[in-house]
Amino acid sequence: MDKNIVIYNFMDTFYCCEVKNEKFCEEMVTEHMLVYLCSGEMDLIEPSGRQHHLKRGDSFFVPRNHKMRKIKHPAKNGEPFKGLFLFLKAPFLRKVLSECRLNIDRTVQYRNKSPYVLLDQHPFLSGLFKSLEMYFDAQEYPSELLMESKLKEAVLTLLQLRPDLAPVLFDCAEPWKVDLRDFMDANYASDLDLEGFAHYTGRSLSTFKKDFEQTFHASPMKWIVRRRLIAARQLIEQQGEKPLDVYLRVGFKNLSHFSTAYKREFGYPPSVASA
Repeated sequence: MDKNIVIYNFMDTFYCCEVKNEKFCEEMVTEHMLVYLCSGEMDLIEPSGRQHHLKRGDSFFVPRNHKMRKIKHPAKNGEPFKGLFLFLKAPFLRKVLSECRLNIDRTVQYRNKSPYVLLDQHPFLSGLFKSLEMYFDAQEYPSELLMESKLKEAVLTLLQLRPDLAPVLFDCAEPWKVDLRDFMDANYASDLDLEGFAHYTGRSLSTFKKDFEQTFHASPMKWIVRRRLIAARQLIEQQGEKPLDVYLRVGFKNLSHFSTAYKREFGYPPSVASA
């Protein structure tokens, strides 16, 4: 266990994460997530490579079934990273929708191209998370009933500050079929097996394989390996990067396997391409 990282977990719904040194993280977010930075800084990385820099008091929302790539690090003054992560799960959201009798315009489509929705600093958000932070500081977790009230507060705060998020927030259906080509182009380097790719595109494994063949005219594994190799060649030959700095970034776990696959695909090893 990394002694520089401390994570507190309450009901698999509310997390507090403290990091002393810089830490890169990549994960698939399977439930809506609301995040608040108590201290330190964070860089959010989009699939395009574009980065968003966040600091103390900033917050953001990530819709479920998106990949989240982030770098947590101390602030310039040495203040360690501390973040609060609140998951808004589908069963709870259905309950809120019913109890509060909310009217949601489901004809509105969520069109945000980024997996991250950056939120303006607001006293409603800071007040919510500072009250939650006190439970961890006191090493005393709230009761389930109190936690439920805080979750409801989070939902209603989001709706007041960003009413345009309502359709995606209350999209409580089972995972939908996302566009296969867009998803694979953005996530080909992810550390997922075929079952994982199927799940995050809203398909059974058999349907995923069938749809993949129809879309790409190749088996998933052959396409993924070739897509990773093409990305690696661009980084090596066009941007002058070294194979040792590239193979992990494009999804390979082993340098030897990467070199063998590269030579098989292009006829020469990556070391020659980078010379």
